[in-house]
Amino acid sequence: MKKNNSYPYQAKQDDDVHNKAAEKIERKASMDINQSAENFINNFRKQLMLQRLQSIENYENMLARGL
Repeated sequence: MKKNNSYPYQAKQDDDVHNKAAEKIERKASMDINQSAENFINNFRKQLMLQRLQSIENYENMLARGL
């Protein structure tokens, strides 16, 4: 779309609005990625804890059987 040079203030304002919208989109995508990473890390830590508890339980069962 061709900009009308007779209204330079309007053209600058339109550019500012476009740039702000682009920044919001980038910021939202970044926040989504950060949230996904946080969720992945938290889930990974929970899985490690569950595996550790299962391993301890298996070890205690082995000792109880006298092996």
